[in-house]
Amino acid sequence: MNDASVSRQTADPAVSVGEAPPSKVRNRILWTLQIIAALFFLAAAASKFAGAEYNIVVFEKVGLGQWFRYFAGAMEAIGAILIVTPRYSALGGIVLAVVMVGAFIADISRIGGNGIPALIALAVVASVAWCRRSTLLTLVGGRK
Repeated sequence: MNDASVSRQTADPAVSVGEAPPSKVRNRILWTLQIIAALFFLAAAASKFAGAEYNIVVFEKVGLGQWFRYFAGAMEAIGAILIVTPRYSALGGIVLAVVMVGAFIADISRIGGNGIPALIALAVVASVAWCRRSTLLTLVGGRK
């Protein structure tokens, strides 16, 4: 490996030393997924904060009280912001994945749905978290 490839690989804080940066196409696909996920989860959070009738009914069925609707909305908003913040995109994906696991469990056990929408959203945000995992490793390892 020559000096040029080493500096190219370490210039991006989201790429660990020795790890090749993502291709331009892969990076564009990931950014598209990240933006779509952020818009989706910001809309979902806004709906929860606004007290949309659907969300009130759903959270009544879940049985944890309406405070949990606000908590879920806050986690969705925080995750949406993190998933489009380059340094924290993997963390945002993880936060949103945890929310979607909870949504899936609530949907199939308390609400009476099939959980498919939650699984689709989970697949998207988990894919982003996995593909952007080097940002998480950078946070944990303290490398800049």
